[in-house]
Amino acid sequence: MLLSILVISRTEDLLSQMLSSISKATCLDKENIEILCSWNGSQNNERKIVNHSNYDFKIVQREEYHFAKNINSLAKKASGEILLIINDDIILDPQSIDNGIEALKTKKNIGLVGGNLRYENDLIQHIGISYDKNNYPYHKFENSVAVGNSILRDNSSKLIPSATGALFFIKRELFNEFGFSEKYDISGEDIELCLEIRGKKDLNILFCQNVSGIHFSSKTRKKNNQDFNTLNDLERVKNKRLEFLENASKEQILLDLRDLQEEISIIKDLYIRSKLKNFIKSSLNWIYYKFKSIKF
Repeated sequence: MLLSILVISRTEDLLSQMLSSISKATCLDKENIEILCSWNGSQNNERKIVNHSNYDFKIVQREEYHFAKNINSLAKKASGEILLIINDDIILDPQSIDNGIEALKTKKNIGLVGGNLRYENDLIQHIGISYDKNNYPYHKFENSVAVGNSILRDNSSKLIPSATGALFFIKRELFNEFGFSEKYDISGEDIELCLEIRGKKDLNILFCQNVSGIHFSSKTRKKNNQDFNTLNDLERVKNKRLEFLENASKEQILLDLRDLQEEISIIKDLYIRSKLKNFIKSSLNWIYYKFKSIKF
């Protein structure tokens, strides 16, 4: 079997929506995909799940919600050569699964392939994770730039410091070697996994432009008051980042530097465009009122 799709859910309508999007996201035959679910919801809602994916869907465990523990458990039950870990609140775009598999199998020195996620209003949700001066992670341009903005001129796949756990591809053997750290309260295990893969295997994290979808971000967490990292989570991620920086190869450090330089360049261009836009707007207003005052 080629692919195991792993998903955690407690919300039948989100899960059904995600499952439906799989049918157009891949052309793989049925024998090459399994969808394994860790169900945290009620028995009544479980009966309402609708699977229009055209692939085998199984609820293989019913455990209390903990993202890292649930996914680690699912990964041990998986049969696929490749794992696709995906949130239930994502709608995949067509061909996204096939594109992700191709990238992971054909690109050199890649440990993990991350996706391109947007909000319902087309603003960026995830195109990669960077780190601030305190070594805390953040999503680049989140909720501030439209996905199709020409300022993001390089639309090709690229290496990034880290990727979100909401959508990524990884070989099962590599994932099971590290797994998600189960020491996080809410989130951060995805960041640590990326740092471990880069630091201990010298493998890269690939942002794949055409692995994409709409992310109804953290709807389930918000409903259950789990929308923000705890102090424990933030401090653990920070310490893992510092550990990575102390031991990483020169190539890995340069990768982060190039990523930061590109981000600064884009921010600079956005600022210039904003200033130019305001100048043009004020100039047009001045011309309008100037002509309006002229008597013919």
